[in-house]
This record gives sequence, C-alpha cells and structure tokens, in this order.
Amino acid sequence: MKKIFDRATVERVLAARQEGKTLKEISSETGVCLTLVKKWLKEAAAKNDEGIQIRRYYTQAERKKILAEYAENHSPKKICAKYHIVKSTLFRWKRQKKVIATSQAGAVYTAGKLHKMKRELSSLQRTNEIIRKCRCTASATNEEKVEEVKRLKDQFPVRSICRVLNMSHTTFYRITLEQKRKTLYETIDDSLRAAIETEFYDSGERFGAAMIRVKLNERGYTVSKKHIQRLMREMNLVSKQNRPRVFNSTHRKYKYRRNRLLRKFTQDAPNKFWVSDITYARVNDEFYAVCVVIDLFSRMVLSYGISPEMKTDLVRTTFLKAFEARNRPVGLTFHSDQGSQYTAYSFRKLLRDLGVRQSLSNPGTPHDNAVAEAFFSILKREELSHKWYNSAEELDETIREYIEFFNLKRPHRKLNLQTPDKYEREYWAKHQDN
Repeated sequence: MKKIFDRATVERVLAARQEGKTLKEISSETGVCLTLVKKWLKEAAAKNDEGIQIRRYYTQAERKKILAEYAENHSPKKICAKYHIVKSTLFRWKRQKKVIATSQAGAVYTAGKLHKMKRELSSLQRTNEIIRKCRCTASATNEEKVEEVKRLKDQFPVRSICRVLNMSHTTFYRITLEQKRKTLYETIDDSLRAAIETEFYDSGERFGAAMIRVKLNERGYTVSKKHIQRLMREMNLVSKQNRPRVFNSTHRKYKYRRNRLLRKFTQDAPNKFWVSDITYARVNDEFYAVCVVIDLFSRMVLSYGISPEMKTDLVRTTFLKAFEARNRPVGLTFHSDQGSQYTAYSFRKLLRDLGVRQSLSNPGTPHDNAVAEAFFSILKREELSHKWYNSAEELDETIREYIEFFNLKRPHRKLNLQTPDKYEREYWAKHQDN
C-alpha cells in the first residue's frame, strides 16, 4: 500500500538538506525512502529554492566542454559558479584527462582511463577467484546459491558473488534477512519436540509414543499418539526393540500342585498375592539367573537377585529380601511356576514356617504366571537385549537401575497409566489406619 506524506514531512526533508545532512541521514530520520527524498530535492532545486542543492551527474561531453573552458585560462571560480560544481570536482576531472602514456599504435591513456582499466582488471580477477572457490553454478537453485553466498561473503563482496551466480543481491537479502513467521501449529510442534525428547531420553530410550503421551498428559499437554509418532519420526527417535532371546526347555516330569491364583491378576490390596519367576541374562560367554518378586496389586518389583547358577538359594534369598522389606505381611500367597527351585522341599518348608501359602502354575502353562513373564519380556526388550555385559556387577547395576525406573517412572496400563509407586502411595493414603 502506498504511503502518503504530508507537507510537514516534505519541509522536514528540505530543512535537513539545508543543514548539510546526507541523503541517507535524512531518510533514516524522516522515514522517507531515498527515491522520494531525491525526488523532492530535485523539485525544490528546479524551483530555485534557496539553499537546496542536489548532486548532478555530468556527461562526458559536458565535462569535455568545461575542461576546454578551463584550458582557455578561464577562472576556476567563475567556471564552478557557472556550472554549479566545486573546485575539487573540476581538478579531479583535469587529473583524469591527463595523458599518462601513449602506445606505439598511437593510443592515448589518460589517468582516468588507466584507473578504469585497473578497476576492470581487479573485477575480473575477483570474478575468477569466486568461480574457482564456488561450489555451485549459475544454474543451481536459489537455496544453493544463498548458501554459497553465506559461505563466501567474508572473502568477497556480496554483489560480486551474486553477479557470478546470476542472482540479484536483493534476492539474497530477502531470503536471509526476512524471518519466516511460524504458524501456531509449528510453534506447538516446537514445544512438543523438546518435551518428547526429554521424556524419551529420561526413560533411557524405552518409551514409545503411547508412554510418552501419558507423561505429557501429566505435564499438562493435550496431544494424540499419532501426533507424537509423527514428531518422533521427524526427530529419528526410535524406542528399544525386541532382540533374539535364548530359550531353555527340559523334559522334567511335573506333579500336580494347587493353583490358588487361577489367573486372578487384579488384586484389591497389597501383599495378598506375590508372583515370581526366573530368567537368564548373558554375561560374556556365560548365563546368569535373574529372579524377581512382584506384588500383583501394584505390579511393583519388590526384590531381585542374580546368580551364576539357577539354584533354590537364589529364590530363597530373593523372597526373604522382599518379605523383610514388606515387614513380614500376614495372609500372603506366593505364586510361581513349577520350577525345581520353587518346588524344592527346603523352599516349601520356608514358606510354611513363615505362614505363606504357596500357589503353582499348571505344568506347561506360562499364562498362569503371565505378570512375571510380562515383566521379563519388558526387561529384555527395553534393557537387557541392548547391552553387552562383561561382569556380574554390570548386570546387577543395570537391573537395579531398571527396576527403580520401572517402579518410579514407568506408567502401567493396568494401573490407569500410573506408576507402581504412585499407585501404592494413593492406596495407603486412603487406608492410613491400616
């Protein structure tokens, strides 16, 4: 839209010129473009307004005529007053017309002509240097040309580079200096990217879009799972995936044992049913046994143990650790599969002496102990299958850190997307008398 200036602005421009200010200074102070400032000054000069001067460009013929008058011994002062030029301009024109050299062919080289030739030579040398260092040609896209100008602008003038690349210098400044205004959706995505990245790495690269969505909802974000998936793809964030596993099978004959749990994995209070299982984890060229005890109410891992051998002592130690940490609960039922470690006489006697009922899965039915099996599946998918362990200490430290993460930070779908620790704390807050 064309901007209209009032008469007061025109008078300000003329007054500033009378004070001797340059055109750029006038344009900066008044907010009027240089083209319009020059137009107003020309109009004022045409009206012979006092004190208004504007630079005039003389043609070569005019310059030749003025120098001819000067050569006829006319006064420099009169010449300057007649043609409205200063003495320095007159003497500069005289120096430029001074003959410096003459070629054998009779060509005359004046100071001005030699100066022009030097400038042209310098420009050609600069152009050749730009062509030699430039990584793209004039047929490249504007984006590629702009990148080259940015890279070379500390070595050569921007206009020279743009001239070589056949691109207007105004195009370069428009692309680089104009900031693209972000839309509301782009602004929201930028804030979401930072939050997603934080939750992803805080989880040890274990959380996918579903778990990150839960964490973001806790922080007050309202975002869909597909939205998070798209942003994760853009940021190349991939959660830990499944790895090949080692399975072990035996041909041991099983006896009938009573299954008290009967797949009732949802309990209404802590310390009613605990489940346990054992799996293998590789350390160098060996396999270590890993045992855990889990409370079905909150899915909290109460204790764990590792051992180079899968013996009853591993199960016994892991159970006692959880039993003491829970202050020897009364009315507890302990469920596991029919592994020889759990059906051993010494362990069964320990449970009887402590008043703990034992429950065992049906033979060849891993679904009867699905909660413990699921925990080991998550542990291997999110942690064990992504590292190589050189010692039992490294394995122990990793499992300890993961169980802490699982209990305190990892939302669980069966707990309404709460962590086991938070789920239990809310229960005890409602049952303080117990």
